[in-house]
Amino acid sequence: MKPYFDRVSRRQFLLGAGGAALAVPLLPSLLPRDAEAQTMSQASSERYFVHMTTWHGVFQSQFYGPLLDATPTQTMTYGGIGVRSAPLKSTASGDMVVVSEILQAKASRLTPRMLSLMNVINGLDFATGVGHNRGGTLGGDASNPTIDQVLAASRSFYPTSPLQPAIVRNLVSLTRSGSGTATTEQTADSNVKLFDRLFKTTTPGTGTPAVQQTVLVDRVKEHADLVMADPRCSADCRTRLGNYMDMLADVQGKLQQTVNSSFTRPTKDTAAVEASAGFYGQPASQAECESLWNDIIVAAFAAGISRIYVCGPHTYTFGPEPEHAWHNNYAHSLDDAGKRAGYSAAVQLQFDQAQLDIARKLDQVTTADGKTLLDKALVASGHELGSGGHPGHHHNRCIPIVTFGNAGGYFKTGLSVDYRDLTGFSWSSNPHWYSGLIYNQFMGMVLRSMGLPASEYSTDNGAWGYPSVRGANGDHTDAIWNVAKEDLPWLKA
Repeated sequence: MKPYFDRVSRRQFLLGAGGAALAVPLLPSLLPRDAEAQTMSQASSERYFVHMTTWHGVFQSQFYGPLLDATPTQTMTYGGIGVRSAPLKSTASGDMVVVSEILQAKASRLTPRMLSLMNVINGLDFATGVGHNRGGTLGGDASNPTIDQVLAASRSFYPTSPLQPAIVRNLVSLTRSGSGTATTEQTADSNVKLFDRLFKTTTPGTGTPAVQQTVLVDRVKEHADLVMADPRCSADCRTRLGNYMDMLADVQGKLQQTVNSSFTRPTKDTAAVEASAGFYGQPASQAECESLWNDIIVAAFAAGISRIYVCGPHTYTFGPEPEHAWHNNYAHSLDDAGKRAGYSAAVQLQFDQAQLDIARKLDQVTTADGKTLLDKALVASGHELGSGGHPGHHHNRCIPIVTFGNAGGYFKTGLSVDYRDLTGFSWSSNPHWYSGLIYNQFMGMVLRSMGLPASEYSTDNGAWGYPSVRGANGDHTDAIWNVAKEDLPWLKA
């Protein structure tokens, strides 16, 4: 049986037994010659966006550490204030690479390549004061959707309709609802349900006898073998397809206790892990859930099913207590050294096992143009609000941001950038928190890095970044607002 290729779509599908379909990476050597150049151009223009939200804020001394006092290599006056930049520095401590108390991981994970694709950003403020919020770190508010939904609806980002425009997890995404916004429905509430939805597997319903199903990878293996045996299939395409099949088998293996000749309902289910006894006192189990989610996200990106993932795991905290107890006992007790250390350990775990984890996995997938998924991605994190400490447990200044990836060359990377006004307003206890530039400016820059013109996200050419609305916060001057539609200093390649 010859494999079937859908020449209408730029993506190819291998059709497995029983009518199940599995999207596979683009194989340019099998394209008609007249389509190859156009397809390669499209592949090179693709962008990927991942965002992870951390609830509450964190002391700058723990998050930025030595970066706060590093000697800048570049300075300028911008928006009426002095701003600074320097190469991102790290040190070795045993088997750890350390940027700060929070931004650290084993050397095998936070490698020189990851550091070269990493930025740490300080001094960006939400335009108005905040309490707890959902969607703020993605640019959303009561009137404007979050940028994941702006991207999902954009014809510049998605020239053709994807199977799943955005993969949304845990109430961080806002979509339009009349004249306001509403929380976007989650794509799935567990990794297994997401796998089933994206890869079109089926399971018996309640009261339905169990039906043996062929393992998803086995369904297409015969056809993948035929493709790789085709003399037109280049060595590079054979490697790409083989790596993708291996990745999918690995994902499925992590979902199941065993992988054999029948596809049973996966048992390594994040919902079940979360429901297990003692889960909220086991940060390692919480980190395992993130890794299981990340496996499926990367497989979906590699297959062309989606290019957007946003999440904010609000049911657990990467700490030893449930969310509400954790919030009161740790996030609101950061002036206590022990509580501060416990909170920092939790945020460090999320940085390492969630954000760095998915960046590393994206960097292991090569696309049709020879770049990795991470080469064309921006993997960003942000906090729900600014610092703990007194006063101002819920203030809007200096939202901590870390990014990996350069979005196809749009961003310069390997930088520590600091947009705080060190000569002006300061607030909070050790260390001081300063007002800086506007977070909207970063959101607008992210949208442009993903290929969106300002006309797709505002009616005034993005005059105030995104959302393009000038806030009433008196801490930010006309000069600061007047540069909000520009790319931030030093970050544009």
